[in-house]
This record gives sequence, structure tokens and C-alpha cells, in this order.
Amino acid sequence: MKLPMRFLLDFVYLAACILLSPWLVYRLCTAGRRDFALRFGVGLRDPLPSSIWLHGSSAGEVAVLRPLIARLERDHPETPLVVSAFTATGLATARKLYARHRIVPLPVDLSFVVARYLRCFNPRLLVVAESEFWPNLIGVAHARGVPVALVNGKMSAKSFRVHARTRLGSRVLAGFAVLAVQTEEHAQRFRALGVDRARLHVTGNMKYDLAQPAGGAANGPGLRAALGYAQDDVVVIGGSLHDGEDEALLDAYAAAHEQAAETALIIVPRYPTDAEIVERRAAERGFKVTRKTAIDAGTAAAPGRRGVLVVDTVGELARMYAAADLAFVGGSLFFRGANKGGHNLMEPAILGVPVLFGPYNFSFKETVDDLLAADAGKLVRDASELTRAVVELAADRDARRALGVRGQRVIEEGRGATERNYALLADLTRVRP
Repeated sequence: MKLPMRFLLDFVYLAACILLSPWLVYRLCTAGRRDFALRFGVGLRDPLPSSIWLHGSSAGEVAVLRPLIARLERDHPETPLVVSAFTATGLATARKLYARHRIVPLPVDLSFVVARYLRCFNPRLLVVAESEFWPNLIGVAHARGVPVALVNGKMSAKSFRVHARTRLGSRVLAGFAVLAVQTEEHAQRFRALGVDRARLHVTGNMKYDLAQPAGGAANGPGLRAALGYAQDDVVVIGGSLHDGEDEALLDAYAAAHEQAAETALIIVPRYPTDAEIVERRAAERGFKVTRKTAIDAGTAAAPGRRGVLVVDTVGELARMYAAADLAFVGGSLFFRGANKGGHNLMEPAILGVPVLFGPYNFSFKETVDDLLAADAGKLVRDASELTRAVVELAADRDARRALGVRGQRVIEEGRGATERNYALLADLTRVRP
């Protein structure tokens, strides 16, 4: 990137900072003084000799780097790793997953602040996850001779239209040494913005490499017994449900339970604080409701098929999927925002649990496309379609199991993107004189 462009960007950023100064003061008071100062390069600790810097925006992008970071730890044990994130949840996830490494917030995209970060970390490689195209971060690194690599890359149709209207997008992408993207659809958008084929590679979705092995299903029978479910009970689970989705699934469960009394229901709200309202809504429909915390404390018995289990604990969703026969993955039935939609479909699918999901699945679009292409998941467009699918699949054991097998196969066949990406980075990770 030419110097005048950097100066122009700095001017725009600084003007925005002045306009947003009240909000910045608020963030200083609420987000933590140290992290806020670090974003401006103030308080960076001792310089590193030669690091590898990896960046993801939020919790999902930071987590997707986990298998890649594990490979770097194994093959480059003496190399310091720096992990940065843009959002507070991303930083919290990085500190939890990569406590042994240097964790920092993404610097504000001012060229002199980015340069300060680069001087401190002295990276021999900068790895950016998915769609973090910060012009000065990439441009200044490229100008200083630091190879920049994109992994698990993607570009939505909306982002492409924005980049296509300006020259900035093409200039930023010119700073990447390697671009490893998830699908051919994404690759076509990058090519249309001028990325040459030699630097562009379709390597798949690294999120598939995060899915737990199918062997996790072995824990299912023991958990089912502990929760009072018989071997022949059909356990329906709603995972990461948002407001309103619990009511839709309760109605679907009521319809299924009328036809087959051995149908049971587990609801895992997206936020444990929603457990109270979910409990009330289930009770209003005549169901006996038990909370997971009450079972754990020994103050209530597991409900079995006689009631509804509301999971009000944190970090147990993947484990609960292993006890289920049919899953509806929430955050997808109702519109919640243009960039919000759906939660992790891979967790139940890798266990062979058939998955249902709504039409608002932006966050996992590639997985949804893969599942639908293989007839390995069911899209339900509204509450009535959810009811119909739950009733039909709860009553049809063979169809349920066949759907689960196909879903598991999609996830297993999607694995390997991390290894393919790592192979592309191998030469870039070498220490240069």
C-alpha cells in the first residue's frame, strides 16, 4: 500500500475517533483501561525476537485457530505466538484457550499504531482468520516484508458488493501472500477483486476440524440413563434456543408426545438466565419441568419422559447432544439481525444426531449448504414446519437414523482444512535471515 493511502486512512480514522470520542470514553470506563490502551500500542510488554501473529475477530474465529495453533506449537515450540482479537468475547476466548501465549486486542487500524505492534512482536508471519481485512494492518505488515496469510477465508455477497465499488478492497487483498478460502463460491468473489490464482486456494472449512469425534456418542447411553431416559425413548433436544424458539419447540414436542408418549424433550437456552421463562412456558403447557442444576444438586429427580429438562448450566450442550435422538439448533428460526443467524450444527451432526434448523443460518451458511446438498439435515422455515418435522422424525426411527448417518458423513468428509492450510503456511513460517 502506498504511503499516501496510509495517510488518507489515518486521517479518516482520526476524524472518526474525534466524532466517536464520547463512545470511546465510555469504552475506556467499561472495557478495561489496559485493553483500551493496548489498542493504541500503549503498555505493550517486552519485545519478542521472532513471533508468529494470529488474528481472529470474535470468539468463533479465535476458536477456529485452535488446531492450527496446536500444529505450530508442535512444530515450532521455540517460536513465540501472539493471538489477537477484535471483540471482548474474542479476547476472553483467546485467554482461555491460549493462556501460554501473548494475547492482545487488535490494534486500532492507524498505521503508526500497527507499526508499533509490528516492532514489538517482530512477526515473521501474520495469519488472519476468515474476513478480517483491516487495510493498515495488512498494508503495513506487507510493506515491512511480513508475509500475510488468510485462512478459512470467506467473503459474503454483501461484502463483495461493497469492495467491488471501491479500489481499497483490491489494494488490501494485494497484501496477502496466501489466501486459503472455504469454498469455490468465496474464491470466485476474491478472483473478481483481482486476486490471482497462484495465491488463492480452496481448502475447506476449518470449523469441521473442531467438531468432536464421533466416538463422543459413546457417552450417550450413560447420560441417557442418568437423565431417566429408556433405550427406546426418542429424546428431542433444542440447542442454543433464543426467545420464542423454546415456545415453538414446546409446541412441536406436545404434538409429537400426543402420538408417542415415549418422546422426551431437553431444552438448552442460549443464555442460562432464560431458564426461568422457559420453565414457566413449559409449565403453562402442562409439562412437569426440571432444571439441570436441581438434578446436579440432588434436589430433584431426572425427569425422563415424564417431563421437560431445562439445562441451565454452562458448557454442557455438546454433552447433551450425545444423549439425544433428534436436534433442533436454535438462533435460526426467527430473524435477529442481518449478520446473526444460527449456531453450531456440527456438534450434533458429528455424533450422528439428525439436525433441524431454521432459515436464518447466516453464521453457518457453508455447513447448512453442505448438509442440504447431501440431504443430511432439514430446513424448517417456521414453527409449523418445525412441528411437522419433529412429529414425523420422532415417529420414524429409520428415517431419523438415516438422516443422522448422512449428517455425520458430511462433517467427517469436511475435515482436513487445517492440514491443507498448514501446508500452505509451511514455507512462510521459516525463519528468514
